[in-house]
Amino acid sequence: MDQGTLVSMGVVALVVVVVLLLIRAAAGGRRRPQLRPLAPDSRERYISDWDDLESRFVDSPEQTIREAEALVMSVLRERGHPLTERDLPQEVQRAHRLGYSSRDRTEGMRLALLQYRALMERMMGSVSETHRDQRRRELA
Repeated sequence: MDQGTLVSMGVVALVVVVVLLLIRAAAGGRRRPQLRPLAPDSRERYISDWDDLESRFVDSPEQTIREAEALVMSVLRERGHPLTERDLPQEVQRAHRLGYSSRDRTEGMRLALLQYRALMERMMGSVSETHRDQRRRELA
């Protein structure tokens, strides 16, 4: 091999290494935060608060959306999530956009509530139907 070929191979290898380092650095900066599990009593309280909140949506959608966002942020905070805008879960970012800037306000708020619910279910783990059935019987 001549010297020009060796230099070319060296440059290509250097470029590959730099690209790999950039990809690794970008992925490392957006790692998912390690969240603490909720204590059982906190989990039950949040589930109960969410159930109460959802039941008020039809009568007061704007207030419910504000409360849903506050409840979700409270769960994230208690679990140790870094609440910077850049690191917020996509559901929170989508819900905020839908709830506050959608052309069809009612549909936007409905979709926002669904985004918050999806995140609550993910943060709480699977909320069993048994719990909801029991809660409905208590309210009856």
